[in-house]
Amino acid sequence: MIVVYANDYENLSSHLQGVNLSFSSLSAARMKEERVRLGLKQASAAQLCGVSREIWGRYERGASAPGGDVLFSFAAAGADVQFILTGKRQDEDSALIDVGRLERITEMLEVAANQAGKRWPVKKLTAVAAEIYNILSTDRVLDEHQVHRVLKLVVNR
Repeated sequence: MIVVYANDYENLSSHLQGVNLSFSSLSAARMKEERVRLGLKQASAAQLCGVSREIWGRYERGASAPGGDVLFSFAAAGADVQFILTGKRQDEDSALIDVGRLERITEMLEVAANQAGKRWPVKKLTAVAAEIYNILSTDRVLDEHQVHRVLKLVVNR
């Protein structure tokens, strides 16, 4: 886990250098594990989340990454999205992932990447957004100015 304090955002790129993140390496197997835990077949999980069974299979193989809407729907069906994204089970003392906050970070990251002339695959965008979410998870309020500073570092690394 990478911990970066609010005053240390300038050094974020040094913390993330050499880190190879992908949805596959972070979450694909855990997504399947959650589906199985809920007793769902791929087709049922896909239908609950508004995607085809084929797309769902791609999520579980790490060939595609689900967006915020899919994760939100899966969470509404009882999935532990925190576990899918972080590998840590939710317990009584931990907070739920704020899906709206994660979506906002993802949107901001996508805009920052586009402004820098970079086109990231969905898998990379999702993985980096999740990592930024985790880094900023101790901040109670999403300070968009600070997020923009972090995003600049990440996009330009």
